[in-house]
Amino acid sequence: MQSGQLRSAGANQPGVPAIYLLLLCDVVRGLGFDDQSLIKGLGVDRASLLDGQRRVSLQICHTAACRAVSLAGDRGLGLAYARALNVTLHGSLGMMALSSPSIGAAMEAAARYVTLRAPFLAVSTAKESGREGEVAVIHVQSRWDLGELDRFMMESMLVGLAHMAQQLLGGPLVGGEIWLTGEPPNYAETLTREMPVPVYYGSQACQLRVPAAVLAAAPRLADPTVAALAQQQCEQEFRQLFASVQSVAERLRQLVAAWPEGEPMPSLEHTAERLHMSTRTLKRRLQQEGLNYRDIIDECLRERACTLLEEPRLAVSEIAWRLGYNDVSNFSRAFRRWTGQTPRQWRGGQ
Repeated sequence: MQSGQLRSAGANQPGVPAIYLLLLCDVVRGLGFDDQSLIKGLGVDRASLLDGQRRVSLQICHTAACRAVSLAGDRGLGLAYARALNVTLHGSLGMMALSSPSIGAAMEAAARYVTLRAPFLAVSTAKESGREGEVAVIHVQSRWDLGELDRFMMESMLVGLAHMAQQLLGGPLVGGEIWLTGEPPNYAETLTREMPVPVYYGSQACQLRVPAAVLAAAPRLADPTVAALAQQQCEQEFRQLFASVQSVAERLRQLVAAWPEGEPMPSLEHTAERLHMSTRTLKRRLQQEGLNYRDIIDECLRERACTLLEEPRLAVSEIAWRLGYNDVSNFSRAFRRWTGQTPRQWRGGQ
């Protein structure tokens, strides 16, 4: 992520729990480097990072992470960081995962509340048909351009999710795979052997893939009472963190911007759930901001469609699929409603 983009994108974000920056310092020190160099001049020290209630701004985290990546070089910092992550470090979210009735419910909790721990990432879940049967896909993508930190963040998140699943199961994640974008790094051949599941590079998306049957398995510490209490804590934390820093419309735009390609846009009901409010409250809050749900969805789809149409190598049918339309004619009708032109007319006029 470029520093200017970070300031504009992260200015209204509540930051990251300090424990994650403290862990990064410990991982860097474990690799044989001076961890104090990560936070020098940033206005934080080890004592302040030990405060369990403290959150650190995205600007500070970005600077420290860039320094860490530069120091670690080809040592596989993301994989090392993921190995150090324990589910209990995630606070109420970790407790909710540990006590969830199933691995699937734990992954849904991670997707729903990821902004409490990593506001720059989005997580979604889906199912696909594979050669060995139905596959559950946990898809991770960045909300903004992470630049030089992209590989570190994606490796950390996906391997961290795989480790979390193993901790919940109390055993190996049989049949799991991690797919990452980009060419294999120099450390891939040696370090990926130590990962909880096979890691493959060169994919079109960043995903943790597991047999769908795994999602039905119950964590060792499943407890509905504890899970309900942990969810209440997550909901309260979410309201406290985001109620005053972002408009509902902006949160909705961020959700839509991070929506996986090929998936239909979320329904009003699903969106309300992801934003931790009732459907009625979502409608009312948008009305107070002079907006409505359908207009925001159309605005986001139009902007994304126009961006994709600027790429001449993409067929209109491919763009329609990426935007979640199963029928290119439906996309064309929608685009004409947004712009007064068909996609081909709009592209021809550019």
